[in-house]
Amino acid sequence: MVIEVNMIQTVALGVIMFLIGEMIVCRIQWLQKYCIPAPVVGGLIFAIVHALGVQSGVFAFDFNQTLKDFFMIGFFSTIGFMASLRIVKQGGIAIIIMLFVSIVMLIIQNIWGVSMARSFDLSPLIGLSAGSISLMGGIGTAAALAPIMEANGAEGALTIAVASATFGLVMGGLVSGPIARYLIDKNDLHRKAIAGDSRRRNYQKCYANLVIEDDDPETIQTKDLSKGFFLIMIAMGVGSIISLLISKTGIVFPAYVGAILAAAFIRNFADSYRLTLPQREISAIGNVFLSIFLVMTIMSLEIWKIGGMAIPLLVILLGQVILLTLYTIVVVYNVTGRDYDSAVMSAGFYGYAMGATPNAMASMSAVVAKYRRPSPKAYFTIPIVGGFAIDLTMSIIVLGHMNLLIAGIL
Repeated sequence: MVIEVNMIQTVALGVIMFLIGEMIVCRIQWLQKYCIPAPVVGGLIFAIVHALGVQSGVFAFDFNQTLKDFFMIGFFSTIGFMASLRIVKQGGIAIIIMLFVSIVMLIIQNIWGVSMARSFDLSPLIGLSAGSISLMGGIGTAAALAPIMEANGAEGALTIAVASATFGLVMGGLVSGPIARYLIDKNDLHRKAIAGDSRRRNYQKCYANLVIEDDDPETIQTKDLSKGFFLIMIAMGVGSIISLLISKTGIVFPAYVGAILAAAFIRNFADSYRLTLPQREISAIGNVFLSIFLVMTIMSLEIWKIGGMAIPLLVILLGQVILLTLYTIVVVYNVTGRDYDSAVMSAGFYGYAMGATPNAMASMSAVVAKYRRPSPKAYFTIPIVGGFAIDLTMSIIVLGHMNLLIAGIL
């Protein structure tokens, strides 16, 4: 029996599963500890039930996902609204270095994934789906880009990407803290930081005085909510035209790229004329859009299609964990200064390069709490790079890689 679900019912069902997921996350401590999002929990529960129905031949759902792209593009436009050049300039060289090492790791994640997929005679696009889009990109980026992989012949790419992103969230929370502790204890960084405080005070950039405007979605102004919504709609509309022009080049790009560019232009135009945008309200709307988009995507996962790829996927992901660990210790720590702040930033880097920015912030919080020493530099740099700077560059690199694979160049 096939159950037809129209577009309104699909959204309503997604909201219900999100609320169920939120209730479960609130009651299970380890889900909170590893920053597993409520949409993932609720969506996976439904996907498992759906898989049981399909495999038993009793029932199957046919979703109308028309509104999924609306929520996806709306969410990614809110990332564009965070892309303030004024704020990035405050961080100076630290942000540039962290973005550079992130881009290098992004490429390494893709190369490893594609190489291992080919060694198992799988589509290289499957390996790309278990690479940066699901790890450094996170579940939101995985859910947005993996369908493009599927459209180009990588069957099961969406399920692979979401599974990889969920794995990354857990491992990002497990490994990042111990890396920082290893670096700090091995190199006696805590004592050196205390000893060098007076010597550095006169010349080191004071990151504690740099601020990112308060975009905490927990506190919003009702009067600005409609203004934020209207700005998102404008960015989406203008962005659709930009995306249409990009598509005419023949290069495959996700539909949300235009919206990100349009929103970034609006943000920097406002900054240049000292206009204040309702950032908290935009973030709140973005969180709602992301939750609905994710749960709609995960509900429709066809889990039963990836049984034969379980072992290759495990090999790829374990390799990603090892590669990222070595890269963080050998490269990130050394190029960011080889000091206490570098160790804390290393934890943050691993957190978002394997999982998501919330993982990064949680890991850094655990580190500074253990050593009872703050790291304003890490707390300023990591959210900017992991929160939006790497997202702005990821689509270009990943889609460029994908187009080269499709063309047979790589």
